[in-house]
Amino acid sequence: MFELPVYKIMGFFFLIFIQFFGFNPFLSNICFSLCNCPLIFTFRTVQNLMNWVLFSVAVMAPLMAAEPTVVVVGGGLAGLSASLEIITEGGRVILIEGENNTGGNSAKASSGINGAGTDTQEKLGIHDSPELLVKDTLSAGDDENDKVLVKILAEKSVEAVQFLRNVGVDLTDINLCGGHSVPRTHWIPSPKEGRPIPAGFEIMKRLRTRLNELQEKNPESFRLMTQTKMVGIIREEGKVVGVEVLSAKGEQSKVTGDSVILATGGFSADRSNDSLLSEFGKQTLGFPSTNGAFAKGDGVKIARALGAKLVGMERIQIHPTAFVDPKEPAAGTKFLAAEALRGKGALLINSEGKRFGNELGRRDYTTNRILEHAKPIGEDFQGGSAERNAAIMLMNEATIDAFGRPAFNFYAIVKKFFKKYENSEELAKALNVEYSVIKATLDDYKEIFEGKKEDPFGKKAFPVSAISPHEPIYAAIVVPAIHYTMGGLKIDEHARVIDEQEKPIDGLYAAGEVTGGVHGSNRLGGNSLLECVVFGRVAGRSGLQVATNASRSEL
Repeated sequence: MFELPVYKIMGFFFLIFIQFFGFNPFLSNICFSLCNCPLIFTFRTVQNLMNWVLFSVAVMAPLMAAEPTVVVVGGGLAGLSASLEIITEGGRVILIEGENNTGGNSAKASSGINGAGTDTQEKLGIHDSPELLVKDTLSAGDDENDKVLVKILAEKSVEAVQFLRNVGVDLTDINLCGGHSVPRTHWIPSPKEGRPIPAGFEIMKRLRTRLNELQEKNPESFRLMTQTKMVGIIREEGKVVGVEVLSAKGEQSKVTGDSVILATGGFSADRSNDSLLSEFGKQTLGFPSTNGAFAKGDGVKIARALGAKLVGMERIQIHPTAFVDPKEPAAGTKFLAAEALRGKGALLINSEGKRFGNELGRRDYTTNRILEHAKPIGEDFQGGSAERNAAIMLMNEATIDAFGRPAFNFYAIVKKFFKKYENSEELAKALNVEYSVIKATLDDYKEIFEGKKEDPFGKKAFPVSAISPHEPIYAAIVVPAIHYTMGGLKIDEHARVIDEQEKPIDGLYAAGEVTGGVHGSNRLGGNSLLECVVFGRVAGRSGLQVATNASRSEL
């Protein structure tokens, strides 16, 4: 018979488990708490001790299993939402990002995120529901949407807005974007003075901050690899277990885990001869783009080679309003003129000084109106539109205050997109049109605004006061530009990537613009960020579940 103190036994097991399974915070806490325990275990024989050791290993091994690991490719909103969901639920993330920093096109988003039935809407007296958001989304997408995905999108919209609030994003202002029945696009209130707070940039900053905080608590929970490009997907025995990557130095390697989530974005900047735009949307190649050069569709191409099914690839959104830079009118990459500008009251006229459509119509509607009823603007007016059909966006002081003066000043003072005219007569001279034409346009709109007559273009919402012909007026040239690709990888309700045989590809998930089906033929403003949060989190949960099962099966 012999005796062993508890602290010696625990120390022994601690060393053994570290050797075989690596450091585990859970076990270390138990061991340290028992170090001063006065208990003594008594064993009659060595065989009794060995039996106890084997039993303990069998019981404790599941606790000591390596954390399930998910490889997330893409550091935009979908990728960070998935990462935060995984880490919060106890998993480990390896995040692959091709650029120097995370953010992607999500960081450039300016109009906000949709939520249907939020407490903010309730406080403002806005009556909304997930059912109404479903209706608007299907209507905008011409009923080409995947209805299962749209239902999930709408039903989880309130939760998605709260998810961002929980990381510190102030979403207490609400905007009305084109094609929506009611105001539901939640965005960040613009400060009265100082620096603007762009919605996308602030959202991405807050998510990265939260991920960094979690990483400080558990350094093994999150690993970020920037300037690292995915070049292939690793599949073993039918299951996706990682990706092949290429570093900035040209070194190729493998990054493995228990599952993979693709959040690589769309293909709006893919313009080579063998590009996805060339294959599916040749008619769009003549338009400029609001996207970063990184939007090449790599995730779509690589998953397609693996057998993934593509849906809606020919559906490419041309946003109606991208700013023309007076310094470089012919530039192929444009700065988006946020839909929130029109949501707060900005008007659109053509070079003849006339309105030509409902400023809050669907994006495809407004784009078509510009292409059909507006002409190229000559360089004598603010540098012109470089022979592209263009509209002129008009704002007054009230509209600017509603939108947010710091944000407007960025467009007007920093970027110099807007030019101030003391009154509409001065604007008419610059445009080389009769003052009576512009005055009639503004007077007519005022009567519509005051409810004295119906808008011939069907506009029903009028956020702020109409522009008077006699007050200062600000003008900017805007043109349609490629903004979003509605098509991509087919996914199911669990964000699993579906193959050509309509079966899930084991271990492969996707979220965000890399996927197709949610938006149908045309996307509503505010639904992109919503899709990224909702399906990023769905993919995170699904990918973690598979990863957890894989980790357990290895024991």
